Amino acid sequence: MEITPVSAVLVDVGFNPPNLNVLVPSVDNYKALLLQPHGNIDASGDGVRNRDRELAYKQYEKFLEDACQVGADLVVTPEYSMPWKSLSNALKAGVVPAQGKLWAFGCESIKYSELEALRDELSDFVRVIFEPLDSDNERFLSPLAYVFNAPSTDGNGEERTVVLVQFKTHPMGDPNHFEVNAMQRGTQIYQFGGGEERLKLVSLICADVFAFEDAHARAIYDRALILHIQLNPEPRHVRFLGSRERLLGFNGDATEILCLNWAREIHSWNDGTEKLWHNIAGSVWYLKSKEYDDKDTTLCDNHRRGLYYTWLQPYRTHALFFNFEPASYLLEMTKVAHIGVPGAASRRRGPQLVKTNVWDNTTTEWKEQSVVDDGFSHIAGESGNAKDDVERIANANPFAAERVLALCAGKIGVGDTWHTVRKLDSFVIDASEVIRRITFCQDTDESACEFRVARLKRCGYLWDILTAGVCLPPALADFKDGFSLEWIDNSPHQNAISTNGQRATVIYMGEESNDSQVEATAKRAAEYLHRGFADQNESRSAMQRIAIWYRKGNEIALYDHHRLVQIDQTGEASQFDIGREQ
Repeated sequence: MEITPVSAVLVDVGFNPPNLNVLVPSVDNYKALLLQPHGNIDASGDGVRNRDRELAYKQYEKFLEDACQVGADLVVTPEYSMPWKSLSNALKAGVVPAQGKLWAFGCESIKYSELEALRDELSDFVRVIFEPLDSDNERFLSPLAYVFNAPSTDGNGEERTVVLVQFKTHPMGDPNHFEVNAMQRGTQIYQFGGGEERLKLVSLICADVFAFEDAHARAIYDRALILHIQLNPEPRHVRFLGSRERLLGFNGDATEILCLNWAREIHSWNDGTEKLWHNIAGSVWYLKSKEYDDKDTTLCDNHRRGLYYTWLQPYRTHALFFNFEPASYLLEMTKVAHIGVPGAASRRRGPQLVKTNVWDNTTTEWKEQSVVDDGFSHIAGESGNAKDDVERIANANPFAAERVLALCAGKIGVGDTWHTVRKLDSFVIDASEVIRRITFCQDTDESACEFRVARLKRCGYLWDILTAGVCLPPALADFKDGFSLEWIDNSPHQNAISTNGQRATVIYMGEESNDSQVEATAKRAAEYLHRGFADQNESRSAMQRIAIWYRKGNEIALYDHHRLVQIDQTGEASQFDIGREQ
């Protein structure tokens, strides 16, 4: 694998490099249009392509029209997806990117001789450039087609549409050696941009990461957007995780990675045999920006349209997962870095999902879907009698719902900012990238499923304790007249409110906790409430309205926290020293 500047490739054929909007390090945002297609795939010794040819032609031709209509600055499809017929027909019809735009299409497989013939066929319309290889009609290529406009080196101001084709450099490791035996390999990885005041863009094609080494990561990570297009049944395979570790593990906050895969549940046919992959989609936008718009209103808008926030803790990286179902996504993006931009104007908000479109077979168009199914309604019933309340909260604000559920389970042990999205336990992912979000529950990993179910059931058990009323402490006697679950920003450590408007902190810690763990949770909750109120009377009242239940043997026990809260205590100092526990 060799990283080659696009400028060097273009100058040899009479072009200067394009001035791409996505790589101008200004305050101006750019539009990205992505396609995560449904997968019915034919895979044979002749290559990999869409099985339903006519449907694919319609979908991708409309997608190309949409790319022009919305003025997308960056347009991307995953590996093996774009039919060459759709692309060539569009190019002949003048459906091409405008000046400053870049299309990056993972195209269906093609043999080298077929690509040579296509180059000649399109010569009156565009300039097609690709790495010289030996013609091998026994093997196919996995290509990425960059489409853009490049100015001529003669300085006359004329531009021509260029199709620069990059080939996959390393085969996928499957037991039958499908790509090992059948795929012809390239050697070049093309880099757009770079230099002192330019951003970079580099693309990897799926298993290219098997040959991606530390030296490659070091060369490209800074001020770079890396596209990783895939047709991948295991996007969380250790080798793929390792490539992200190499890129995101460096210091600095100017690295972004877009992993774009096909939608979940791919079907493939090989010599007439059908196989269901049982795959997740795993399309993710990773960014290390220190400045990030993590307001609930912003994140909720993304969530409803199908973009879900997580915090990749080992690399201190925002990881936004796309819904696993087939769709096209239009995003408004800030640049990967701002150079020469006044500090007051430099606000890198992160991805804003503007529109999600799904294919309509009746109208043969990509149609907007204003609310995307996050899967939560399918598991909300695990919360038992609390289901209606939990769903009500989630429909209004899924982030508030996950905070309520964390409080109900007593999972507040990371300081009084436990409820922020970079600390809330259901939002934090480790290097495995297993998603434990409660209100986005398409990840089928067993540990994620167990986490979600356990969290919801804990809430359901708590609800039953509260509604039964027999174990309520005197301070919560008003709950007998009715209550609801609720989380608001002004009272972040309280998760329930009585019908007369009195808030409380209610927790059920199940049978997995011992006395010392229950006491530690009680102390944390009391300390957080103590810090949260300037008025001592309000602080004391809030601490009195903490109730923690747990199972001890065959009985539900209420923790006695009166020794933590002395009604006649005065003074402003905290009576709880839990600093060491945090």
